[in-house]
Amino acid sequence: MTRSITPLLLAALISLHAETATPKTSKPESENIIAIYGDAAAAPTPPGGWTFQWNERSQIGDSSGYAPLSYDEKAKAYGVRDASGVLRSDAPSYTLSRDVFAMPDKNGVARCYIASFKLSADSAGDVWINHGNLRTPFTDGTEVQVYVNEELKAQKHFAQDRLAHVFQFKLGPLKKDDVIHLAVVPKATSRKAGGRLLYVIEDCPPGQVPEAPSNIISPTLGASTPQFGVNGKIGTSYADKHRSQCEAVVATRPELVFVGDSITARWPQEVLEARFGKHSPLNLGIGGDWIQNVLWRVQNGTLDKAAPKVVVLLIGTNNLTGKFTPDEITADIGALLKAIQSKTAQSKILLLGILPRGASIKDGVNETIRQTNTKLAALSDQKQVFFLDVCDKLIEPDGSISPTVMPDKLHVAGPGYTRWMEAMGPTLDKLLNEHP
Repeated sequence: MTRSITPLLLAALISLHAETATPKTSKPESENIIAIYGDAAAAPTPPGGWTFQWNERSQIGDSSGYAPLSYDEKAKAYGVRDASGVLRSDAPSYTLSRDVFAMPDKNGVARCYIASFKLSADSAGDVWINHGNLRTPFTDGTEVQVYVNEELKAQKHFAQDRLAHVFQFKLGPLKKDDVIHLAVVPKATSRKAGGRLLYVIEDCPPGQVPEAPSNIISPTLGASTPQFGVNGKIGTSYADKHRSQCEAVVATRPELVFVGDSITARWPQEVLEARFGKHSPLNLGIGGDWIQNVLWRVQNGTLDKAAPKVVVLLIGTNNLTGKFTPDEITADIGALLKAIQSKTAQSKILLLGILPRGASIKDGVNETIRQTNTKLAALSDQKQVFFLDVCDKLIEPDGSISPTVMPDKLHVAGPGYTRWMEAMGPTLDKLLNEHP
């Protein structure tokens, strides 16, 4: 879902979370939220009102046959234990990372994962399931059904997709002690169903409808969007970081800025200062960013008052995790380059190739990275946009990637940044010292 937010609206979103916000006569949108599944599902003990279940002894919709799932500390998951106390693989379960699994039994009866929430008060207006996100990797897709007590209120089938589907359902006015059951339902012919699941339960006062659902899990191709929290709102920490970076640009007037995700955000500042201190280097990396998130930041103030000589851009590895193709990553980075140029036309941009990942250059993901970097190189015009691939500097002679360079097989550590700087430094020196 493409979404652009103006600086004024950003400020409003940030103030929504501030403890000192001035009370309003209308109910703030965040107060419409009754419960947040994403928070509840990440807890080893179900929070108040929540029960995580499966239909052990009944068809879905008959809550008399539901049984609670139990938490397993070792597996970091809820499920059904066998006689030895181990979670069964043939019964519904979910992990604290919010991955859900359901499957039919040997008789073809759909054994569903069911998240149940009991209301503690009458609703003020209509209750909605909103900011629903489901990314399902299973061939037959996955069906979501929503019941209030025993009444089916909504159902929808979601096809297999590498990106998340978004949804919202209207449940109508509800009473205290009503129970909302959201079930993940497999087909009788499926081996498994489920995927990554998120949603919130909202109470919209009379005359109100909820905002459109946010794509929290995986931004779509071509989108411009901030990072959203599990409540479907722009993350408070993310908004704060974005605001502080906008302020830092004004305060420091950097000649050199680094833009990207956590790999950029982790640059040791002392290394940047030692090599480029006279150019007031500023780090504008934010962990977890996809290309679409950086595009939103650029379109919403990050470079509005900046006039750096050089922008160093490294982004795209999170899009690889999201199964974006080399062509899609290249297209989105191409759009991002144009957005940067529209904000700071005089700046030169050093576009870096996506860094290698894993334990060895032979790992499959690195062939995708090689293909992507080949396409990214074509975005260089050798006038304003320049391309540099430092992958070879982070790989050992035998093709392995040393744990001292990438301890977690993704993020760069101190020795890796040193190698990276050695490879990038001469190019940056040239770009910084060239006359426009």
